Amino acid sequence: MESKCSNFWMGLGLGSILGAIVYRCCQSSKAKQVKDKISHALHVATDQTEDFVGSAKDKVIDAGAKVADKVADTTFNVAEKADEVKNKVHNFADNAKK
Repeated sequence: MESKCSNFWMGLGLGSILGAIVYRCCQSSKAKQVKDKISHALHVATDQTEDFVGSAKDKVIDAGAKVADKVADTTFNVAEKADEVKNKVHNFADNAKK
């Protein structure tokens, strides 16, 4: 039990020392410059991502409109052909009855 307790205190002490060192390093002017550069890069990446999403959205809308037009045209053509077949069947039935 004593070794677990001593390991805990050693870990706590080392963690505290490392935490203090990291905190101290993060407060330096170089760290602030790096933080500013990272912040700027994230803002640029966000702007580029928004532009990309907007462009992709426009392309998807255009593609959807084209597909809808093609489906409508094909449906119209099928309906016309079905009407022609219906007329032929009715004419054939009328001629067969005479």
